[in-house]
Amino acid sequence: MLLRFIGITAAALLSSCGVQAAFSSSSPNVMYYWGQNSAGGSSTQGSLASYCNSGQADVVLLSFLHIFNVGGLPGINLSSACETTFPGTSLLTCPAIGNDIKTCQSKGVKIILSLGGAAGSYGFTSDAQGQTFAQTIWDMFGGGSSTYRPFGDSVIDGVDLDIEGGPSTGYIAFVNSIRSKFSSGFLVGAAPQCPFPDVILGSVLDGVGLDFVNVQFYNNYCSAVGNSFNYDTWANWAKTKSPNKNVKVYFTIPGAPTAAGSGYAPISTIQTIVPQLASQYPGIFGGVSVWDASQAWNNAQFASQLYSLVKGSGGGGVTTTKTTTTTTATSTQSTPNSSSSSTKTSTSTSSSATATATSTPGTCAAAGQACSTEGKYVCTSGGAYAVCLYGKWSVTSCPSNTQCIPTTDGASIYCGYSNGSTTCSALSARDILHATLNKGGAVPKPYKASQVQAQFVVASASADAFKAVINAHRTNTKPFGKTVTIEFTAPSNVKFSSADAGTVRQVGNSVRIQAKSDFDKNMAIVVAVQGSVKSGVFVAPNPSSLRIK
Repeated sequence: MLLRFIGITAAALLSSCGVQAAFSSSSPNVMYYWGQNSAGGSSTQGSLASYCNSGQADVVLLSFLHIFNVGGLPGINLSSACETTFPGTSLLTCPAIGNDIKTCQSKGVKIILSLGGAAGSYGFTSDAQGQTFAQTIWDMFGGGSSTYRPFGDSVIDGVDLDIEGGPSTGYIAFVNSIRSKFSSGFLVGAAPQCPFPDVILGSVLDGVGLDFVNVQFYNNYCSAVGNSFNYDTWANWAKTKSPNKNVKVYFTIPGAPTAAGSGYAPISTIQTIVPQLASQYPGIFGGVSVWDASQAWNNAQFASQLYSLVKGSGGGGVTTTKTTTTTTATSTQSTPNSSSSSTKTSTSTSSSATATATSTPGTCAAAGQACSTEGKYVCTSGGAYAVCLYGKWSVTSCPSNTQCIPTTDGASIYCGYSNGSTTCSALSARDILHATLNKGGAVPKPYKASQVQAQFVVASASADAFKAVINAHRTNTKPFGKTVTIEFTAPSNVKFSSADAGTVRQVGNSVRIQAKSDFDKNMAIVVAVQGSVKSGVFVAPNPSSLRIK
């Protein structure tokens, strides 16, 4: 998962639902990444035990062990949850978290150690290093022995490969070695990005059996709210390529709008998607995983509604209950079992996720055809785009070598350099789902170099403005530094004005972004940018002009 570089203001917090949560190997679960406090406030993250006690989490992933230092002491970062180190080392010692792990496990909640993340320095240069590191995990977090055990005598229930950068070397050997040390119930999973195959872990996923994959459906073109949502591709991988035919594919989402650069889906949208996934992919759909706990628990009723939804899906149900909540808050709360002085009124209505769509999925907008939403942009046949003007579609071709691509918010389009061919935009969220959760189409062409791979992902676009995300990953073991320079050539009608994690300077068509991280070493970066469109439609930069260093 990607660390955010900015502070967030918490929303009013829901109270605990009082339901006993417990991991199930045969029905959908809810997982939360915990430790980074990506919401950024002084009181936005509760203790590990508080989330397990909430009754709304079946699995908690401790995030992150972010420095491997194979053969020596690894590095852990848990934000403000633990800041004390063993004497003479930089390794955290967290006895309170160790006690919380036991509390969680006593309630049936699995505790998984997440390895990697965006910040840090990690990876292997050989299979032998992978095997050596597996021994380190066993000695420090499993049933082995070591002078340095960050969580005392508590034992983790699994590991998650959240590998955001570096080569794939050694990870298959690591998985095989760690399985040989832990019991048969030990869980091993990974957190690939949604573009398929994953640029870092693709060969690992095909080469060794995993218990789960937490596919990150955000900060990429294949987010859950756009026309290129590709859960079906990952489900097909699970059926046809995964060495473990019982692998579970989790729908991994941001817990709040501020949890990711792009791709957040409101709970009302999730309430439509989850029953569809459970119904269409029984035996494959593992549930929902969320980045991260601090964001979700400070996002009104998100956590409680999500848990009820996932547990109600039963691996195949299609009827959901949508709750509308009005909150008048006089104080802000931040932990799962905090009380709140808010006044809440809720009304619930049942609806079917398979309701008839209001328009025919895949129907292309044609020039002169009637339309109802003035100013709406959609992709149409031949890579062109259509805009609704005065009640009729007007069709225009994209600039040379580009074609129409839907934005990740599903609300508009842009012209970009792509792989694949354009399919007509679904005209509504219902259409997207009715079209069996995506069956291909144009996707943004990635930037590839010997040491970096990146995507320029357009989150939203209008006639005069745009928002986008640059999602970049190291492909070798050398991390980015604290400052990352991104350069590219902008189309003549586009002006880049700001970045959430740094500065932007544009002279003519030349753009330079200085992105800054809170960490000295980073295997991946996500930078949200925005700007204006002078005329016509937003056109994305040519990937061949992109330079990242």
